[in-house]
Amino acid sequence: MIAVIGATGFVGAALTRRLLAAGPAGGGRPEPVRVLVRDEARARARLGGAGAERLDVVVGGMHDEAALDALLAGARAVYVLVQTVTARQPDGAGDFADAERRATELLVAAARRAGTRRLLTVGLIGARAQATNPWVRSRVAVERQLLGSGLDVTVLRPGLVAGKGGAGFDDLLRAARRPVAAIRGAGRQHWSWIALDDLVGYLVDALDEPETYGRVLDVGTVDAPTYRELVAATAAALGRPTPPVIGLPRGVLHLVAPLLERVGGHPRGGLRAALDHLADDLVGDPVPIRGLLPRDLLDWDACVHAAIEQAPAVVTGGSVGQSGDGHPPRRPGDRLQLVARQLDG
Repeated sequence: MIAVIGATGFVGAALTRRLLAAGPAGGGRPEPVRVLVRDEARARARLGGAGAERLDVVVGGMHDEAALDALLAGARAVYVLVQTVTARQPDGAGDFADAERRATELLVAAARRAGTRRLLTVGLIGARAQATNPWVRSRVAVERQLLGSGLDVTVLRPGLVAGKGGAGFDDLLRAARRPVAAIRGAGRQHWSWIALDDLVGYLVDALDEPETYGRVLDVGTVDAPTYRELVAATAAALGRPTPPVIGLPRGVLHLVAPLLERVGGHPRGGLRAALDHLADDLVGDPVPIRGLLPRDLLDWDACVHAAIEQAPAVVTGGSVGQSGDGHPPRRPGDRLQLVARQLDG
């Protein structure tokens, strides 16, 4: 049995569908998959397809000890692919850093009770404990909690994850199609990136590879183009001219972030920290994992074309996060709420 937390999110859904369809790497019979979700009907609709008969669903959250025990009973491994920075939290959970710390404590305790030793999670490439962004510092703190737990932990750190439904990637698709691309910030930040399929492949390949135990591994491209260069590369992949780019200040979104946190039940400070992180460099060292788990990574053109083939609406209008007339949301709050939904999954 393999357990997944965050199975209806961007990365979690892709991983769960892969596990259900093909199982872990190395052949053999696919294993049952058990997921922890807040809405069973939504989870089964999102994860239906090949192998869906092997899907077991536990309803609950990461602060629910009984739900964690039910999730991990008989599980040999657990994937943790959820960000508490934007997920709804119970009353008294505190800010997003407090919520993450407490959720991690409960998860580790549940894993020990169940005898589930293997844990894999996704972090942030280039994250440092001394970072100015409080979300980045919180993610590093969670990594250290897990690595010091005594469990067999692997942390994979991607940069921009390129795939349909990813907030950053969908933004690039929209920007590349416009006559003038309006982006958040100056667009001078450097981003390593990895295709969603390749990140899922690494997560699956690492599951039973002891050389990855107890390690934090960056995954993605060695080169790290600027955000503006990614806009240009996306336009080229679409066969369009590179649009002029106008950088918009994030200050307006900062003003509405506290209100959206209260209305949406998100932890205090999470949305603003996540928004600020979009302006950070996403740069690391993806060379070590290539020696451990060799794979041919998809290039940017392949990522763009795959997104178009999966859902033309991402490029032509009407995608998630757009208004009913097929145009991008016009109010700052709409854009920030989209970021929140996509981070939360």
